[in-house]
Amino acid sequence: MTPEQTDWLSLVHQTNDLVAQDRHGYPKVQRDLTGLLLSSQSARARTSRVRSQDEQAAATRLLAMQGFDAGRLNQDVAMLELQPTLEDVFHADTTSVEDYLQQIQDMTILTAIQEAQQDTIMSFERYMSDCMNRDWANDKAGLFSSVAPFTGLSAGGSALGGLSFGSVARGDTGAFAGGAKLGPQEQAYVAVVKQLTAAAAAAAAGGGAAQPDPITAFGAACEQYEDKSPDTLMSNCWKLLGDILSIAQGKGATPAQGTGYVEMLLQGGRNHLQSGFAAHMRSVVSRHRSTAQRGADPDPLRDVQAYLAVKFRDKGLLDITAPGGVDTTWAQFRDKGLLDITAPGGVDTTWAQVYYGLRSGMHDVALRAAERALDFSQRGAAGGGSVKQLLQAWLGNAAGFRSSHGARMVQECERLLQSYNQKQGQLKQDYQLLVYALMAGDSRSVDTLFKLSPGLFPTMEDYIWVKLSLVNTAPAAAGAGSSLGGGSSSWGGSMSPSSGGGLGQGAPAYTLAALQAELNRWGPKYYSKDGAEPLLFLTVLLLSLQFKRGLAFLLKSDMAKAYRLDGIHLALALHFTGVLACNTDDPAAGAPLDLSLPDAVASFGRRYVASDSSTALQYYMLAAELAGGGVKEQGKLFRELLVQSKDYGTLLGGGGALGSGGAIQQFVPDPKQRANLFESVAYDCQINQQPDEARELFMAAQKPRAALRIINQQLSAAIHASKGAVTESVAVLLSRGQAAVEAIAAAPDPTSRRDAEAFQQLQLIRQMVELAGQGQWDKVLQASSQLSFIPTEKARIEVCKLEVRQLDDSVRERMSDVLQILAAAISQAKSSPDSRMLSMLRERVACLKVFVLDLDPSITPQVYERINACVREFS
Repeated sequence: MTPEQTDWLSLVHQTNDLVAQDRHGYPKVQRDLTGLLLSSQSARARTSRVRSQDEQAAATRLLAMQGFDAGRLNQDVAMLELQPTLEDVFHADTTSVEDYLQQIQDMTILTAIQEAQQDTIMSFERYMSDCMNRDWANDKAGLFSSVAPFTGLSAGGSALGGLSFGSVARGDTGAFAGGAKLGPQEQAYVAVVKQLTAAAAAAAAGGGAAQPDPITAFGAACEQYEDKSPDTLMSNCWKLLGDILSIAQGKGATPAQGTGYVEMLLQGGRNHLQSGFAAHMRSVVSRHRSTAQRGADPDPLRDVQAYLAVKFRDKGLLDITAPGGVDTTWAQFRDKGLLDITAPGGVDTTWAQVYYGLRSGMHDVALRAAERALDFSQRGAAGGGSVKQLLQAWLGNAAGFRSSHGARMVQECERLLQSYNQKQGQLKQDYQLLVYALMAGDSRSVDTLFKLSPGLFPTMEDYIWVKLSLVNTAPAAAGAGSSLGGGSSSWGGSMSPSSGGGLGQGAPAYTLAALQAELNRWGPKYYSKDGAEPLLFLTVLLLSLQFKRGLAFLLKSDMAKAYRLDGIHLALALHFTGVLACNTDDPAAGAPLDLSLPDAVASFGRRYVASDSSTALQYYMLAAELAGGGVKEQGKLFRELLVQSKDYGTLLGGGGALGSGGAIQQFVPDPKQRANLFESVAYDCQINQQPDEARELFMAAQKPRAALRIINQQLSAAIHASKGAVTESVAVLLSRGQAAVEAIAAAPDPTSRRDAEAFQQLQLIRQMVELAGQGQWDKVLQASSQLSFIPTEKARIEVCKLEVRQLDDSVRERMSDVLQILAAAISQAKSSPDSRMLSMLRERVACLKVFVLDLDPSITPQVYERINACVREFS
């Protein structure tokens, strides 16, 4: 026995003794790190000394018997870490305790500084990472907005001056169509569009309820779901547009009325600004009750006076705040025959009351204040009328008043400008000149006054209201002089009374085009505060009746990215109300951006093509109306929708009857017009290689023969591609083909019958191809016998050749497939033991050999070779 065997036997005996001693039946093996190292060193020394693989294996087995894994042991030893002490790190170079502690303190401070630097670096890296992620998100959003022009980005801003035009951009929470969920505001807009188109269709059919007001409906949808931020809101723009159109709609006016219609729109805009200013006055008085001293008097004149008391509180004592009130002061100086009431009773606010009465739309208040505004320097002027009479005549008919009294009023404006004392800065001279300029329609005087007293128009609303009040739409007045387009007046203190054009001549007519040119001179950044509040610029455009320019701004400008959705539906609202037919935009100014409203509306409708074809059709047909209507425009967009959506049932109404129940019926209700549309679009689809759409359109237009021709061609190609299997597309062709055959069953002409026969023959060919793929050769032979153009005996060869020449092209294209399958079926059936069957097969294959000679150029050489091989098999 070798020494190794002796050691192993000894270990076995020791193990047995341990097992016997333990009551649980498990040996007790105790090892510590020291013993482990000794065992490992012993085994390694032994292995290194002997350098034998057997010894290494024995050492591994020994460690395993002791409960150790040699590989794990090596790994643990290699990963063993030594914990350094403080002395290992900080070497004491001195024997002084103080120096030792100082050294430790220095090292601790340095370590803290290093850790702080590392924390700073990590914080900076995290910050830069967040910045990069944020910048990437913004760049990605910008990229998506440029690719998809109807997305929105949030923006903010503040109001302009003391009054706000309304609103600024807000983020649109709605998502795109095409599978994604739409935002609530977009859904509300779409619902309004469907309601309006349905009402228009009912009205065209001679029935249905009255069409709802598009502006009110869209405005309510916008206001319900928009972000109620303190900034300007799109719903305010809808309200502004409603006010602009309110007078014309109330009178049933249309753009065909020309200048009369335009004047109604201008008055609507002025009314909007007046009602807004009246609310502003009440708000100011409410916030400054102690200064206003409004009291409980219901007289509206007290509203104006209370507002002036607040507005001009820094001017000193006013006539309206003097003891006894303005009425007592006026009576006192009137009785004394004085020419001016400004000295003892305080600063004269009479002309300011007249102006703000007009500005707030309270004409009765302005007329009452005008009773106290008698200017004795012009007594007997202007036909001998008082200021109240002149103002009343101007309010009744501004164009007629300027025609009669314009020259004299211009002279009064010149006189006041000559005597204007800029240092004195009295309220009377500013507002008296302003009221005279309004009545005279003299834009030059207003522009000069604006330079002399810029604070007279503190907000943009005030400026635009004055300019709108100056606009003269009367054709006669417009021809009295050239319009001014920039307000570049050179009037000064040395102006002569006749510098306005001479005695007897009124002010040059201030036209709407002049106002638009003046406003457009500054550009959108000026009005929108460098793009922060884009809706302010839209408000300016709407007030100056630049509707198309406003739409171009909303739909094309980068400033208005968040309002693409609103811009599309604003265009539709203007279309439904007929405003787009009123060309009030100045043609000389040109479009600010290239815009095609039909293309914009159609582009928006493409959002719904994949998810809701009926909704997409709504916008497509509206785009066609914007393009002028007619079969050409409707057909172009309708064909595009059919091709992209493939939703024939929804759009055409199933295709069986003439578009019955289809969504297109709402827009083309007349059956004859609908048939013409379908047929026209179907031919276009054929030309553009769109057979599916052409097929369904011909079926909907009750042209089954044209549809069946397309079906036969499609079915022939599908048989070859699918090897005869009834795929989904093949099933559709079979179903539509059967419907077409039934529709032309009663047609007497031979061409229709030939198309129907071709469809039946293609059905048999498909069955043969499918059976051949399944290896059912006997059934292939049975199906082939039903094809009348395949000869089964020599006497029919020539007849069948003649019939082949008369076959439809779709059937002739499958001749090679039929002959190859038939040859394969005959070859497979030659193993039949029936001699009569073999004789019949031999005759058929012989007929086929003669039949294919000079049969058709489409017969391939492979077919000849296959039939010859089959003949050789029977020879």
